[in-house]
Amino acid sequence: MTRAGKGRRAKILAGLAMAVMLAAGACGVKTPPYPEAATLPSKILNLTQAVTDDGEMIITWTPPKENMVGRPLKSLGGFAIEMADNVADDNYCLGCPHQYRLVDRVPAASPPPGMEMAPGPYTWRYRTQPGHVYHVRVAGVAEGGGVHPSAWTEAVVWAWPAPGSLGFSAALGDRAVELGWNRPGQGFQAEIEKQDARGVWRGLNGLDPKTGHFSDLDVEYEKTYVYRARLIRLKDQTSILGPWSPERSVRVVDVVPPNPPGYLDAALAAGGVKLSWESIAFDPDLAGYRVYRQMAGENDFKRIGPELVRENAFFDPIALTSESSVRYRVTSVDKSLRANESLPSPTVGVLLEPPVEAAPRPEPTPRRRFDERRPGPGLRRVGGGPVEKF
Repeated sequence: MTRAGKGRRAKILAGLAMAVMLAAGACGVKTPPYPEAATLPSKILNLTQAVTDDGEMIITWTPPKENMVGRPLKSLGGFAIEMADNVADDNYCLGCPHQYRLVDRVPAASPPPGMEMAPGPYTWRYRTQPGHVYHVRVAGVAEGGGVHPSAWTEAVVWAWPAPGSLGFSAALGDRAVELGWNRPGQGFQAEIEKQDARGVWRGLNGLDPKTGHFSDLDVEYEKTYVYRARLIRLKDQTSILGPWSPERSVRVVDVVPPNPPGYLDAALAAGGVKLSWESIAFDPDLAGYRVYRQMAGENDFKRIGPELVRENAFFDPIALTSESSVRYRVTSVDKSLRANESLPSPTVGVLLEPPVEAAPRPEPTPRRRFDERRPGPGLRRVGGGPVEKF
C-alpha cells in the first residue's frame, strides 16, 4: 500500500472513532444494571412456632429491617408462606429434601403514622394433623412480588399430643399472692401469667418456672388478681402448649396482725392505776392499742377504755380496795379493714392497796415562860420582896 493509501485509511479510522464518540455522547453512557437484591427484603426476624392443645399451629415473626444488600428496607409487599407436610413415622427424614408448596400470602400491615413499615409482630395459624411434622418457611415479599432465594427462614413444627395439667394453685400470703405448680420435668416448661387492670395477660417479672413456687409481691390490699398457668412440651424449636389451668382469683386482704407491745408496766396512782407499754409507732400500719383488764375472781380479760388508744399510756380510774388485785394486758391493732389485732403483751398484776400515808406529827405546845414580875393566881408580891403564897 502506498503512503497516500495509508494516509486515507488512517483518516477513515479516525472518523469512525469520532462518530462512535459522538453517538455515545448523544445517547448517554450506560451503567451496569441496578442489583435486584437492593429491592428485595432480607430474612424475617424473631420467628417462633407453637402448637396449641387443640392442634392449631401458630407461627409468629417480625418483618426484616434491611434489604438483601444490608441497606434499610423502604417498602414491603408482604410475606410468602410455604410448607411441606410429613407424617412423623419411621420413614420420616428430618434432613432430607422436602417438597414445599405455597400455602398462603400475608399482606404487609399498614404502617402507623410516621413509619415506613409496620413493626409487627405478624401471626399465622394453621390447623395441624396429630402425628405430623411440618416444615414451614417464611420470606418477605417486595411490593413487586419478588422473593430472594436466600430470604427464606424455616421452622420445623411437631404436632405432638399436648401435655397435661400443671397442678397450679394460688393462695393469699403475707402481703403477697403465693403461686405453686408441679416442677416441670426434662423437656417441659411451665408458663404462668397474670391479668393486668386492662384484662391483658402478661408474664410475671422475676419468675423462674423451674422452681415450682413464686411469691407475687406486686399486689395491693383490697384488690383482686387473676392468674393462670399451663405446661409446655418442648420438641426441637417447637413449643407444644398444654391447656390453660382454670383461672385463679385471689383478693388480697391484710390478715397479718402487727407485733404486740414487748413490755407493760403498771403503777398505783392517786385514784387508779397508771399503765405504760412499749411503743410500736414505727410500724406504719399501726392504728392504735387496746387495753384489757381482769379483776380478781373473773375468768377472762375484758376490754376497757376507748376502742383504740392512740398513745402508749393509759390511766384506769379503778377504786383502790384493800386486799384486792387486778391484771392488765395490751394488744396492738393495724389499719386494715379487718382491724387485725396482735397477740397480747406480757401480763402485769397490781395489788390494789391504797398507799399508806404517815400520820402528821402534832405541833409541840409552847412552854409558858415564868414571869416573876406578874404573879399568877394565888400569889402575891409583898413589898419589893419575893412572891409569897397566901
